[in-house]
Formats: sequence, C-alpha cells, structure tokens
Amino acid sequence: MSYKAIIFDLDNTLLNFELCERQAILGALEDCAVSLNLNGVSETIFLQVFETYNSKYWRQRDIFSPSELIKMSYRSTLAQLYIQTDQISNLSQSFWHIFNHFAVMEPDVNEVLTVLARNYRLAVITNGFVSAQLPRMQAAGIEHFFEAVVVSEAIGFAKPSPEIFHHALSRLNLTSAEVLYVGDSLKHDYAGATQVKMDFCYYNRKNQNLPQEAKPKFMISELLNLLEFFN
Repeated sequence: MSYKAIIFDLDNTLLNFELCERQAILGALEDCAVSLNLNGVSETIFLQVFETYNSKYWRQRDIFSPSELIKMSYRSTLAQLYIQTDQISNLSQSFWHIFNHFAVMEPDVNEVLTVLARNYRLAVITNGFVSAQLPRMQAAGIEHFFEAVVVSEAIGFAKPSPEIFHHALSRLNLTSAEVLYVGDSLKHDYAGATQVKMDFCYYNRKNQNLPQEAKPKFMISELLNLLEFFN
C-alpha cells in the first residue's frame, strides 16, 4: 500500500460510544442516589427514554452547552417516568465526569494501533466537543498514538464537511491520495472522505448491508482485519 498515514474516526471506531454513554447515564444515577428499582423503572426503559430526548436535544448543540443538553435530557426523562429528584444539576456533572474519564474501547484497538504506528502516521478526525473527545482518548490511553487529533468544535466544521478533512491533511502535510480514512459511518465518514477523494475503509461493526451506491475501498467487520491489509 502506498499510504503514508491512516486517519481514524473516534466514536464507534476506536471507542465504543454506546457503552461509554450507557456507563455515564447509569453511573450518574448511582452517584446521585436516584434509584430506578424504587421507582419501578428498568434500566432498559430509562435508557430508551433518555436516548429519545438526548438525540432530540443534541440537535441544539449550537445553542446549548454539553452540560445543559445533558441536564435537559435527564430532566425530561425523569419527568416522563415520574421519578422525582432535586439532583438534576448533579446528574449532569456526574455524567460528564464519568463520560470523560472512563473509556470503553472497541475490541483490539491497542494492538491494531501499536502495529500500524510502526509503519504509518496516525491521526483522528472526530465530531464533538474538545472538552469531551480529548479527555476520553486520554482515559483510553491511546492519545500518544496520534500525530494530529482534529475535533469539529475546534475548527468550526464537522463531518461530512470536506473542510475538516482538508484541515487534517494540512496538519499532516499530505495529499488525499496518501491517506486512508477508517470510520463506521457512511453518512459522516464515507461521505466526507469521498468528497476529498480520500480512500475509505468502512468499519462495518454491525455487519449491515451496504446501500448499492456505497463503494468503500475496503470493508472490515473487526479492527484486527486492518492488519491483514497494512501489516
């Protein structure tokens, strides 16, 4: 392969976002002594309701801070499930502390990065907040692998905007042809990489069927599969 660098997406590529978020949502309830059992609510139901509100409120991330958005999600979820507490602000604070300090990685991340770093320059392009993404990489102990970490909040452009990919290329002083991008999202990762003519490796972690128009350069179901191509 003629690549000089491999750029990774972060959430659901290197870090398991769903498990990180679940850990933070439920961990905050425990920290603030909000018992689901005493209120007759299962963890599954709480998580489903929380996710519904959270996905709705995060569309307003240009208006509200992350802590405000999480606070809104807890407030609405608790109200719908008739759970009374005066710990809303503390729940939000606890959520962010857990989310930013306890990372759950995808399988084999350390091994894959260790091997690839011997022959390739590594970087990350991620949508999100600097205050969350960088501490989470540090919590996972993987930040030292990467020459550049480009976070959408820091530069004002988010995937699939080509600007965020061009920014990463300029940081590495490489062309699109010299880089492979690895990500789990066709909507954000594949679409963005395609716009800048960068080869894309689709991390199909849930073994989903691809739309007919999607034609990634590579497709893997496990990160270890990368080593078959680039080791």
